[in-house]
Amino acid sequence: MGLSGRKKSILGLDIGSHAIKSVLLNSTKSGLVLKSLGVANLTPDAILEGNVQDEEVVVSTIKNLLKAQKNNVKAVCTSISGYSVIIKKINLPTTTREELSETIEVEAEQYIPFDISEVNVDFEILGQSETTEDQIEVVLVAAKKDIIDSYMELLVNAGLAPTIVDVDVFAMENAFSVNYPDVKGTVALIDIGANKLNINVLRDGVSLFTRDAPMGGARITVEIQEQFDVDYETAEGIKLGAVEAPDQEVVSGIVSRAIENWVAEIKRAFEFLEATYPEDSLSAIYLSGGSSRFEGLDRYLGQETDVPIKFFNPFTNIGIDQRKFDPAYIEYIAPQVTICLGLALRLGEEF
Repeated sequence: MGLSGRKKSILGLDIGSHAIKSVLLNSTKSGLVLKSLGVANLTPDAILEGNVQDEEVVVSTIKNLLKAQKNNVKAVCTSISGYSVIIKKINLPTTTREELSETIEVEAEQYIPFDISEVNVDFEILGQSETTEDQIEVVLVAAKKDIIDSYMELLVNAGLAPTIVDVDVFAMENAFSVNYPDVKGTVALIDIGANKLNINVLRDGVSLFTRDAPMGGARITVEIQEQFDVDYETAEGIKLGAVEAPDQEVVSGIVSRAIENWVAEIKRAFEFLEATYPEDSLSAIYLSGGSSRFEGLDRYLGQETDVPIKFFNPFTNIGIDQRKFDPAYIEYIAPQVTICLGLALRLGEEF
C-alpha cells in the first residue's frame, strides 16, 4: 500500500475481551498521520472466547469511546481470531482468481472442520507453488458466519457501517509491512493480549505460517483474584503494579508461570515451523500486545528460542502530532494497538 495520495479513511476497531481499541489515520501528501486513538476497558465477562456475552455493555463502550475521540467516520474495519477462524495454506492447480472464486467453497470443504454452509470463505493467491510446477499457493480463510454476524450487529447498533472484517494475524502483517518495509528474511510477529496469543511468521513480508492460542494476561488476573480473594479491579491493579500486592513473591510466581506457558506455546509453533520449513531460520521475533509488557518476557523468550527479540512499534512510519498526542503515552500504548493500527491501514480500499 502506498503512503502518498489522499485515501478514504476507515476506522480500525479492535474488539478484544479486555478492551476496545480504535485508530483513525489520515492519508496526507507527506504520508500517513495519526488522527485519533482510543482505548476503553470492558467488564471481564462482556466478551468471552470471542463471543459477545453482553451486547449492551460492548455497544455503549464503543459509542463512548468514539464520542470521546470525536470521530465522525462510520466505515469500520474490525477483526476476529481464535477457534472461529481457520487459516490454511494449500496448493491448487494453476488457475485465475476469477475461476477460483467460483470453485473455492468446493476446494475448501476438505480443509474446514465446519459445515461449509456455516462459514464465509475467502482466499489470497500467493503465487507459484515452490514444490509443484503446475500449482499455485493459496491462503484459505474460513470464518464462522454466526461470529461475523454477531460482530456486524454489534457495530450497526453502535451506529457504525461495518465494511471490512479482517483476521488478527493479517492485521499484524499489514502493520508490519508499512512500518518495517525493509525487513527481509524470516521473522515472527507475536501479539499477546488478554485471552489470545497470535503468531504470524513472515518470509520476505509474506505469511508463511499462522497460529492462535487461547491464552494471555487475563489468566494472571484470575489467579491473583483466587489467590488473594479480591475483586477483578483490585486483581488487575495488582497485576499492573498500581495496587500493592499482599505478597509480591506470589504474584511474581503467577506471572512467571504464565510467561513459561506462553513461551512453551511459541516454541511448539516454532518446532512445527522448523519441521515444515527446515530451510527457514528466524532472524527476529517482534513482540506486541498488552501482555508483551511483562518484565522478563522478552529476555526469557530470547533465551528459550535463541532468536533476537524486538518490540513491534506500529507507529514507526506513522506521523504523530506531538501537540495532540503525548509521546510518552504513544510509547506506552503502542504494543496494545498493533492489530488495531493494522485494521486502520485498510483505508483507501474499495468499499
